[in-house]
Order: sequence, then structure tokens, then C-alpha cells
Amino acid sequence: MWQNNERKARFIEAALSGDRTIRRIEDEGGQANQFAMAKAIASGDSRLMRKAGLESEIARLQRQRAAHVDDQHAIRRQIRDARLDQAHAEGRIRAITEDLDRRQSTRGDEFSMEIEGRTLTQRKAAGAALLTKVRLAARERTARSWTVGRIGGFDLTCLIQSSLRDGRPEPDLTLERTDFPQSIGIDGETTPVGLIARLEHALDRMETEREEQRRRVTDAKARLAGYEPRLGETFPLQGELDAKLAQLAEIEADLANTDGVTGEDRSAQPKAA
Repeated sequence: MWQNNERKARFIEAALSGDRTIRRIEDEGGQANQFAMAKAIASGDSRLMRKAGLESEIARLQRQRAAHVDDQHAIRRQIRDARLDQAHAEGRIRAITEDLDRRQSTRGDEFSMEIEGRTLTQRKAAGAALLTKVRLAARERTARSWTVGRIGGFDLTCLIQSSLRDGRPEPDLTLERTDFPQSIGIDGETTPVGLIARLEHALDRMETEREEQRRRVTDAKARLAGYEPRLGETFPLQGELDAKLAQLAEIEADLANTDGVTGEDRSAQPKAA
């Protein structure tokens, strides 16, 4: 009876288990193990008691080994992501450095903007001319892309395309930076001065952007330093697990031999009349 209960309980626990992220579970109070121990006690065979204890320990160690395998997979993902982040940040640093080398100051009286061949030195006038060009192109309802102007050493590209929301023509203004076309938002509320402020803000933030990318490189290197030494670690309790599996195999073999001998003895006894 206890053996049947144990078998059913182990089946139920196997069906319900699945979370292998837990590093350790103390399962001495598990129903299946209780049934196994009750079976061993009821039988009066000390080998069954040792077998039940070994099975409990082996189950615990196997869960820990599974968690270790999952941890190694997670470490590989972390290393891959950190390397990708580092490579991307280093690429952005190179591109931003190129942008800084060709950037021209627009601060104060140094401001100037080219709009389709004309050079404007007043921010409000330049913003108004740029907005007019962009909004007139949008009213034409023709999808197209062209270089509408230049500021601070960078081309300004305007793209007219249908909106995904309602299909109406929608302008998209882009500051053509190295390996990074930076979108400059334009909507119905954008003013000439506001548009120029957005463009100058993009130009002025380049040093800050480079520092942000440098911090990303430092962070990625720190993550790699933490994860790479752990990659390829073996399961530290594998020796203990192997030893307990060997002990269990010996007990099961001994029990199987005993059952075989007992069966032969029973078959040799004369049948009752």
C-alpha cells in the first residue's frame, strides 16, 4: 500500500514540478518521500530505509545540478549581451568623435543655417524658412526625401511619407550624423524658434552622448569581468551525486538479488493441497 502511494505521489510531483531556477529545495517533508520512508519502516528492511534516504538526497542534488546548468546558460546570455553592448557603445563613441570633429559652432552670433542654397544668420528667420519648406512639401501629398538644409556642419534631410495612423502626409526631419540619422521632431505645435532650439540641443549634446557611451563601455566591461570567470564552471557537488547514485545502485542490486532468491525459494515449496 505504501509503495503504491509513493509511486502515485512521485508521479504527481514530477507532473507539477518545472521550476528549475531554485538552487535548493529541502524536500524531507515531501509526500512521496514520506510514503517511501513509511514503506521502508513497514517492511522492516533497513536497506529500504537507506534507499529512501538516498533517493531524497539524489533528487535534491539533481535539482541543484539542473539549476547549475540553467545558471551557465544565463551566464552565456549575459556575456553575449555585454559584448554586444560594448561593441555598440564603442562604435557610437567612434561615430560621435567624428561628429565632434566636423561640428561647427552655432552658439551666439556664430549661428548660421543653409536652407536650399540660402544662408540665414537669424534663428527665428531660419526656423520659419525651414518650417515653411517642410510644411509646404507635406501639403503636396507627394512622398519624397531631399536635403532641405544644413546646420553646424550636418545636412538636414526631410522625408515626406504617409502617416501610419491616418494615411496623411507626415514630415520627418533628420540631422544626418555619422552612422546615426537623428530624428528632429516636427508637429503642429512646433514654432520656428522651438525647431532651431531642438537642432542646437542635438548639436550641443554630443559631448554628453559620448560620455554616456563611455559609461556603457565601462558597465559592459564590469559585467564581463563578473561573468566570464564563472563560464564553464563544473557542478561542485557532482562527486557527491555520483557517489550517492553508486550507493543507490548497489542497494537496488542487492534488493533485486534478494527478491530473486526469495522468489526461487517460494517456487521450490510444495503447493498446498
